[in-house]
Amino acid sequence: MTAVYLGALAELAAGATRGYQAAPDLSVFAVRHNDEVHVYRNLCPHGGTELNWMPDKFLDRDREYIQCSSHGALFEINTGLCIAGPCGGQHLDKLPSHVEDGNIYVHIKNMIEAEKN
Repeated sequence: MTAVYLGALAELAAGATRGYQAAPDLSVFAVRHNDEVHVYRNLCPHGGTELNWMPDKFLDRDREYIQCSSHGALFEINTGLCIAGPCGGQHLDKLPSHVEDGNIYVHIKNMIEAEKN
């Protein structure tokens, strides 16, 4: 599996989100929540559109859920499960990731290879 550097953990404050271009055709975002970093593909399972309202803005007003800018669907931060909206019961694509030496990495090689097939 290929680990792709996204950025420094220090650039992602607690309770914040940030978008990244992990590969030419792969937009992702990271959420720092409860001392964990979760990385998701920036793609709504319902409409196939990017989720963010503005650059790096992926959460609802109360910062409790990931929210789709197109139709307001709400997703759990820890699991990516859609709990409200037209994609109820579906999930965001959560990507394997890790933090090492203060840097955030996402693992994408297997996902890109699967999409080619």
